[in-house]
Amino acid sequence: MSPRSQANVSANAADAVPASAVSEQLARIVDSPPFISSARLCRFLTHIVNRTLHGDLDSLKEFSIALDVFDRTSEYDPNIDATVRVEARRLRAKLKEYYEGPGRNDRVLVALRLGGYVPIFRWLDPQPRNQAQEIGATIPSSAASVAVLPFVNMSSDPEQSYFCDGITEEIINLLTQIAGLKVIARSSAFQFKGMSVDIREVGRRLDADVIIEGSVRKAGEQLRVTAQAIQVESGHGLWSETFARELKDVFAIQEEIAQAVGGLLRLHLPKARPRVHASDRDLEAYVRYVKARVLIYQQSPETLRAALRQLRELIEVFPDYAPAYSGIAEANGHLALFGFVSGRAVYPEMKATAERGYALNPESGETCTVLGGLRAWFEYRRDEAYRLYDRALKLQPALARTYRYRAMALLCQKDIEAAESGLRRSTELDPLSASDCARTAYVNYVKGDYLSAAENIEQSFDLDRDYPEARFYEGLLRFQQENYDGVVECLSQSGFPFDIGVLAAAYARQGRESLARECVEKLGRLAALQYVSPLAEAFAAIGMKHFDLAFQRLNEAIDDKTAFVNLLAIEPFFEPLRSDQRFTSLLKRLNLAT
Repeated sequence: MSPRSQANVSANAADAVPASAVSEQLARIVDSPPFISSARLCRFLTHIVNRTLHGDLDSLKEFSIALDVFDRTSEYDPNIDATVRVEARRLRAKLKEYYEGPGRNDRVLVALRLGGYVPIFRWLDPQPRNQAQEIGATIPSSAASVAVLPFVNMSSDPEQSYFCDGITEEIINLLTQIAGLKVIARSSAFQFKGMSVDIREVGRRLDADVIIEGSVRKAGEQLRVTAQAIQVESGHGLWSETFARELKDVFAIQEEIAQAVGGLLRLHLPKARPRVHASDRDLEAYVRYVKARVLIYQQSPETLRAALRQLRELIEVFPDYAPAYSGIAEANGHLALFGFVSGRAVYPEMKATAERGYALNPESGETCTVLGGLRAWFEYRRDEAYRLYDRALKLQPALARTYRYRAMALLCQKDIEAAESGLRRSTELDPLSASDCARTAYVNYVKGDYLSAAENIEQSFDLDRDYPEARFYEGLLRFQQENYDGVVECLSQSGFPFDIGVLAAAYARQGRESLARECVEKLGRLAALQYVSPLAEAFAAIGMKHFDLAFQRLNEAIDDKTAFVNLLAIEPFFEPLRSDQRFTSLLKRLNLAT
């Protein structure tokens, strides 16, 4: 097994459980009463465990498993035959039964996450799992996976919901600084906001061992915060505390909660820089920033523009508030990424605010990540971007967005293996992210693994039925499969310019030139009302084999700093242009290897 394969196995084996220990545990499981009567599940489990130990993760796809384990033929169609998915559900249930029964005192966990077929291996506490734990007990750091659910607003004013969200987010932010701790990202944890949830079900969906939840009551200058930690597997409380303080103590409360969680897991929050006692101005800036962050997370053009207005007003009043500057750069970046604005138009403000945010607080993983994004995607200074990403992960080792952004920057430079590794880590930290599923689909599409790409796209749609990035990638995938009817089916109702460009290309490949021209005319009409990246017409021109026009539009897209054009070296759609010397010139403009 190659060192790279070994590294991949270790990434799936928390605390690097040795292969010999995993093999011994496998033998124990298949010889146990829950399994011994099911040869089919034993064969399934043995296959996926051994393939993982040998680093052969590519074979752990639904199609391959159907052939290798369940004796299906090459005609197997997962859309018709759900055998693998059904048996995977049975296997998860049987493993749960085993660890609640004969395996409750075992030291090694073998488990199968939802949505995939690569098993995980993890050390377990050698103490019996059915023994009640007292409040204040500790759990082993090998089970260090924590999710912080949105704290509940107990005040009568609904506006205080922003304040509660801010407390939750800051606790998450503090916990991401603890080395060795897996902290579920905000975007996944906040999927459960306002819901009455079963902690065990939440833990299962988030792959979390410990859930932190709480409530906030704010009345005037008085603040009452209650927090508790619950072990998912047993449902037992590990710790709880109520903080009745003045409002100005909110930052200290957040840090105390994070310290308590780290103490439960025998891990330690890095020593914080001395914080001046909070003033009314600190609190005002904080609450205003949290409101803007909520808008950024929604990522629609309307909410992003609203966030920009709020953040610009914020720095007028608080000119040294670092997060606001990084927030402005990030909101502009999202607008440019999805083609809502010209990257060139927003670049001056992006650059000024990303650099200002970092200068004000270089010890923040967020400011490092935002500046890294600017360097990679809008300035093509990727080596500097990687240094900033590495710094961010040193400061906040569990920051999912940093892994995601770094992975996609590496993909631009054709480092598919590193991109896959980064996205896997991001997905572990943000398991309910439609974005991660979509970008994993894109990597598989680039690799030519179309079956896996289609599965990832469906997973993204399961999380967000209308996620535009997944729809765009679905169009590219079907185009590459020469399924032009499929492209028309998934993109014909879209008003997104990139989708319209790919749709025009599909019509052209079908010989329906008049419909292709109608799409190009539609782009022209849209351009009279809103910004439309030249890249949209470049897609159409390639499909229509107007290659001179395609090169012209691609050069214009680079001038406009259209973010997607960074993927020029690896995107299969551009294959018809690669043999032309002008394509090499485009790559040089993007500082990409030829």
